[in-house]
Amino acid sequence: MKKNAPPKSETELLERATAIAGHTLGELASNLDIIPPANLKKHKGWAGQLLELVLGATAKSLPEPDFSELGIELKTIPISSTGEPKESTYVCTVPLNQPVSESWEQSWIYNKLRRVLWIPIMIEKGHPPHAQQIGMPLLWSPNEHENQQLKEDWEE
Repeated sequence: MKKNAPPKSETELLERATAIAGHTLGELASNLDIIPPANLKKHKGWAGQLLELVLGATAKSLPEPDFSELGIELKTIPISSTGEPKESTYVCTVPLNQPVSESWEQSWIYNKLRRVLWIPIMIEKGHPPHAQQIGMPLLWSPNEHENQQLKEDWEE
């Protein structure tokens, strides 16, 4: 099976993400004829890359949202069985030795964080990547207060 075509709408993307909730990464990988890694020590971004293929992301590693046409960034978040985040989530790096000439609203990080599709992945200690289960997606945009906090972090 090959990569899915890009979704045509936010609704279609959310329907696709909801449809894979409850499945394991191994099930998704099998549908694409992909062999899951034995562990994620050297393959940290594997789950996110797999979900990009399944959901039809287009940006790859470009500095734009994963679903460019929709302006939506995909982010996975590893969670425990109780729903608690197990680690932080990477968005981007900023070179600290160069002056930033763009405003928050013109930055590519702002462009990525304006709309995020969060997909939780339940990580159980000792379970290999193929056994990790996908949770229910959440389509999120920062509210006014959250956007202000992000802007302040950017400006700092």
